Amino acid sequence: MKPRSAQNKGKRFEKYISQEIEAEGLGISVRTPGSGSGKIKGDLFNNLDFMIECKNQDKYDINRWVDQAKGQAEVGNFNSEKWALIFRDFRTSETSPDVYVMIDLYQFLQLLKKNQEPKMKEPDRDMKWKLVRLRDAINQVVKDLK
Repeated sequence: MKPRSAQNKGKRFEKYISQEIEAEGLGISVRTPGSGSGKIKGDLFNNLDFMIECKNQDKYDINRWVDQAKGQAEVGNFNSEKWALIFRDFRTSETSPDVYVMIDLYQFLQLLKKNQEPKMKEPDRDMKWKLVRLRDAINQVVKDLK
C-alpha cells in the first residue's frame, strides 16, 4: 500500500473509533492533530481515562504497538498504565470491522471491579436491626399522628 493511502486508511479507522465513542455517549472524541506525533499524544483526543492508540494495518505487530501506546501514555501527561490499543481485524471489511481493544491486565481488573454489583455473602444483622427499629419508629409516628 502506498504511504498516502496507508495514512488515509489509519485516519478512516481513527474517525470510525471516535464516532463509536461518541455514539456510546462517552463524550466528544476527535483525531489528534498529527495523530500522536505532536504535543497531544495518542491518536484520539477525548475525556476518557485512557490514552488511545488505533491501528488499522494488514499485519499484526502487537509488541511494537503496545510499546508505542505505553510510550505515548508516559510522555503525554497520562498515567503510564492507562493506555488502550484499539485494532481492527484485517480479515474483516473496513465498513463493518471486528475491532478489539488491548489494555493492561490490572487496568482491566480495575474496570471489572468498578462495574461489579455489590454482593453480600450474609445479611448484615446490625443493619437489619436498625431497619426494624426504623420501621417501628415510623409506625409509631404514623400512629401518633392519627
